[in-house]
Amino acid sequence: MPPDSAPPKPALLVVEDDALLRWSLRQKFAAAGWDVLEAGSGFAGLSAAAGRAVDLALVAVSLPDVDGEALAARLSSAHPECRLVLMASAERPEAVAPRPGGWPLLEKPFDLDELVGWAGRPSSGTG
Repeated sequence: MPPDSAPPKPALLVVEDDALLRWSLRQKFAAAGWDVLEAGSGFAGLSAAAGRAVDLALVAVSLPDVDGEALAARLSSAHPECRLVLMASAERPEAVAPRPGGWPLLEKPFDLDELVGWAGRPSSGTG
């Protein structure tokens, strides 16, 4: 990489059917230097991630077309380097029950600034 080239932006995929939450996540992560891909459904999320490197995916458990955990499994298979986090409303106990996939579960509502801080910048794989 030439010395004057900036490193590539980390890529975030947000799959969430709540348009306001999706917009808020895009705004916060873009301001923190992330390239944000977004989708309002599971199938749109798969399309958005196809052929792209994805560093972090935030996936709603409840989506209009697919189960969020099934989507996370497909994303994990296609993007093994991607960190996955499931999001679910605390108002729906069945959504926040322990999941067999082992991915972290973020209960809505959550603090956007804390999430961005937690996400940080993905490691370059160089240790």
